[in-house]
Amino acid sequence: MAATRDLRREIERALTDPTLRRALRNAMDVLYARRSSAFAGFDFAGVRAQARAIKEESLADGDELLDLLEEKVTGYGGTLYRAATAADACAYIARLAQERGVRRVVKAKSMTSEEIHLNQALEELDIEVVETDLGERIIQLAGERPSHLVVPAIHRTKEQVIELIADTMAVLDPPQDAEGLTRLVRKDLRERFLTADMGVTGANFVVAETGSLLLCENEGNIRLTSQLPPIHVALVGREKIIRRLSDLAVFLELLPRSGTGQLLTSYVSLITGMPNTDVVDFGRATDTPEREFHLVVLDNGRAAAAQDPELREALYCVRCGACLNACAPYTLVGGHVYGVDPYPGGIGCAWTYITKGHVEAGHINSLCTTCSRCTEVCPLKIDIPWLNTVIKERNHREFGTPVRDRVFSRADLMGSVLGAMATVVNPLLGTAAGRAPLGLLGVDPTRDLPRYERESLEAWFRRRGAVRVSPVDRSPSGVAPHGRPGSGVTTGAPRVRDRVALFVDCFVNHNLPEVGKATAGLLERAGVEVVLAHNECCGRPAMSHGDLTHPRAWAAANLRELGRLIDEGYDIVCIEPSCLSALRDDYRRLLETTPMADDARIAALEQHSFDVTEYLLLRAREGRLRLRLGALDETFVVHGHCHQKSLGLGSVPAELLRLVPGATVVEVEALCCGLVGSFGYKAEYSALSAAIGAQLFRRLDELDGQVVACGISCRSQIEHGTGRPVVHPVEVLHRALS
Repeated sequence: MAATRDLRREIERALTDPTLRRALRNAMDVLYARRSSAFAGFDFAGVRAQARAIKEESLADGDELLDLLEEKVTGYGGTLYRAATAADACAYIARLAQERGVRRVVKAKSMTSEEIHLNQALEELDIEVVETDLGERIIQLAGERPSHLVVPAIHRTKEQVIELIADTMAVLDPPQDAEGLTRLVRKDLRERFLTADMGVTGANFVVAETGSLLLCENEGNIRLTSQLPPIHVALVGREKIIRRLSDLAVFLELLPRSGTGQLLTSYVSLITGMPNTDVVDFGRATDTPEREFHLVVLDNGRAAAAQDPELREALYCVRCGACLNACAPYTLVGGHVYGVDPYPGGIGCAWTYITKGHVEAGHINSLCTTCSRCTEVCPLKIDIPWLNTVIKERNHREFGTPVRDRVFSRADLMGSVLGAMATVVNPLLGTAAGRAPLGLLGVDPTRDLPRYERESLEAWFRRRGAVRVSPVDRSPSGVAPHGRPGSGVTTGAPRVRDRVALFVDCFVNHNLPEVGKATAGLLERAGVEVVLAHNECCGRPAMSHGDLTHPRAWAAANLRELGRLIDEGYDIVCIEPSCLSALRDDYRRLLETTPMADDARIAALEQHSFDVTEYLLLRAREGRLRLRLGALDETFVVHGHCHQKSLGLGSVPAELLRLVPGATVVEVEALCCGLVGSFGYKAEYSALSAAIGAQLFRRLDELDGQVVACGISCRSQIEHGTGRPVVHPVEVLHRALS
């Protein structure tokens, strides 16, 4: 694949731009906080499951719904045009404008129009195009493309906007406050609304059974764009079509909360047919007496994506931007770096692949760290990391896999080989000179690399031999959360078993076996029988580097081994959260299109696999933890792992530590530590990784105490960036045993 972008240089330029950093940080913090507040006490999981089901049904019935929509639109006098490509859509709208003598077009915010470059197509015909959304107007005046799905000018500060308006609108003394700037732009736009010959909008949703458009906004410009000009053109992707009017209620619960943190936007318009008001001529170029409505439904790769089982769910996207606000790389570099015209971020990579092809998508594909924070907040639960993994795999299949990616993808082999040579490897890689040759592979030689242990966890477990565990006390006298005995089982929580098989992850096995030892000892002291699962690598490192072939084989083998253990009465317990994420979230996807798919086995694995902190806390809630924990008069500062959060376990480690008498537990909120497996070791992303981590480090600097983290990546990044030691929660509990 021929590289046309120097992404490393773009990242470095963005990271050294203090104005961009300030603009993004301020906006991201506000949007993320507003969304969290808007969903407080809301059944997010239940409602987004309904929304996803509606989208699945709509895509499955796509051709039928498009036919029904055309029938409804033509029935009320409108015209529906099916545009196969971006060029086709532009040609239709441009031809319509020429035939009607249009000289001025006002546009409401529309990512689909950005996708097809509609403005340029019209301007080439000497037709004036005026963006009427304030953010879109700003970037139009600046000659830029959107940086965000919802807030297109998010990368610009107020001072930059003031300077831009002064320069482009010939305003000698522009207002210095947001309200004054808005009033100035509104006054400039008012005449343009009144004299426009055509209005172009998008739509958030299109209802097939009624032919209606739903449009959500906060500025009122969409209503003026659609109602004042005699010609209204709505441009929508075919994925926006849903069957029933009643289905809109579900999306209206999710979209405003996700996009802007509002319970409802200021204006919600439901447009069916054409306005019944007379056309009033305020001095426009045309003297069209009759109103016209044209609905242009764009394909541009969408129909093919709907038939692609690995990419289909990208079409569920409602363009709320919540994924961008939760994406650590995006929040630091913005959509002009992490994006391809016009779509930004991880979901933008998928949309670029659909609408422009794999070469364009490949430019930003590796910026997705697969941390899954985007999936956690997505109102349709789109697995954006999986989409990016599939795209990466397809690009590697087409263009080949870099040597560095081949090496990093085999954490299992690296652990076995380097662990066997630990006495040589650790001193060598512990020096700058020893790491220097890694630069030839694209590895940042300034990064501290993990130490390898000569004796793996598996070898230690075999050498130690079996440990006899006394039968579990069935009385409800175990430690309960917050020191309350006999709390019982939380409603809906699974009752965990008394036998566990430790899933042996590559990193604990070869780099941090002491955490595995503490885990085994703690579980046994809790009255749990512990064995090691004879598992293959979970597959997460390989998947993050675009290799799905090995993980599919490993998933099939692990499903057989872990399924056998589950049948024998064992729960599967993971120490590394990323492994649990693979078992619960990825194995179904990896195997669903293969002969190895076994729904019953996969469902059993999803039900009986646990994070070790989750497993221990569930036992505590059942009153069966049976641990005598001595007092630790200490403060523990807990950083949550991204995959724990995406699995809904973000608060579990801290809650578990609160079982320790005398302990003060503080949770630190940060989007990500920034290392994310091997992401931070790569030369082109090392600076970005450090910048992401710096946000966490600043929070940690404000707090004294022992730092606690569950993932080896988090542990390595925090120790590298702060110089403070980091421990796993099980190590704290193990130390508290009396």
